[in-house]
Amino acid sequence: MKKLSFLAASLLVAGTTYAQNNTQSSTSTGNSNAVTVTQSGSSSSAVGTQLGNNNALTQTQSGGASNSATSLQRGNNQTSTQTQTGNSNTAYIKQGDGIPLDNGNTATQTQSGDRNSAKAEQLSGANTSTQTQTGSDHIGEVFQSSSEGNTATQTQIGSSQQGYITQLGSGNSATQYQRGLSDKASIYQLGNSNQASQSQGTNPSSSWFSTASIEQIGNSNIASQTQQYDYQDAKIEQSGNGSTAIQNQSAGTDLVLPGNRAYIDQDDAGGHYARQTQLGVGNQADTYQGMSSNSSDVTQTGNLNTSVVKQNHP
Repeated sequence: MKKLSFLAASLLVAGTTYAQNNTQSSTSTGNSNAVTVTQSGSSSSAVGTQLGNNNALTQTQSGGASNSATSLQRGNNQTSTQTQTGNSNTAYIKQGDGIPLDNGNTATQTQSGDRNSAKAEQLSGANTSTQTQTGSDHIGEVFQSSSEGNTATQTQIGSSQQGYITQLGSGNSATQYQRGLSDKASIYQLGNSNQASQSQGTNPSSSWFSTASIEQIGNSNIASQTQQYDYQDAKIEQSGNGSTAIQNQSAGTDLVLPGNRAYIDQDDAGGHYARQTQLGVGNQADTYQGMSSNSSDVTQTGNLNTSVVKQNHP
């Protein structure tokens, strides 16, 4: 076991371990901070804690399985980058919440292999978070609250991926991009400038049994989901303010069944507009718009089709 503890005014640590069952721990409080930890092997653990000032952390684990990396950064300029190669690994980053404004944030986690999970929590600050996972059966989560800048981007390439983004207030934006089969993408935004976008499929083409959902409550809104080929399900719910929405689904070929299902619900007090375009197979597009500006645009081409549009609904 190796344990590093530094309570000095500035800290710079670089450590490398090659073996199984490694444990690396570092703590820093104050000023320029920076930690770099590299581990190779399985069942290793790396924990870094930084309480203030310029921060940065970076933990790399490679060539094994069942590793865990944790970065905890309280305040000031932060950054944190965690990279894992192998299977059944977990990566966790938490930035803030020293309240009031928890400064720079950034976060970035990259995992390749199977059955990995990555979670980033940013509790106020300028935020940003980027998570990239390659392989199968991954889970990626980003949670941003008491927030300011926001932005979150997750890219998952492989099958049976799950991506979740939650943003509670301030600048918002969120983008998830998934390529593979049986993927699930979900974005929840509560308040302020919003935007969100999810794209599933075409790697090389399928998004077989994939689902995408976006929920936006309050302020400028806009949401967009694009799914390509096969059996998809897309859902957008917007409540209050700017609205827009737009879903495109396609089933140009591949394994096809009756797939497709598109649902948009825009509540009262919104600028509304919606649009659902589906190209082939099972189809079904439902659009519900409450009181206010309304508009709608549904295009379905080929196969079973069915469309329901209700405006000014209770």
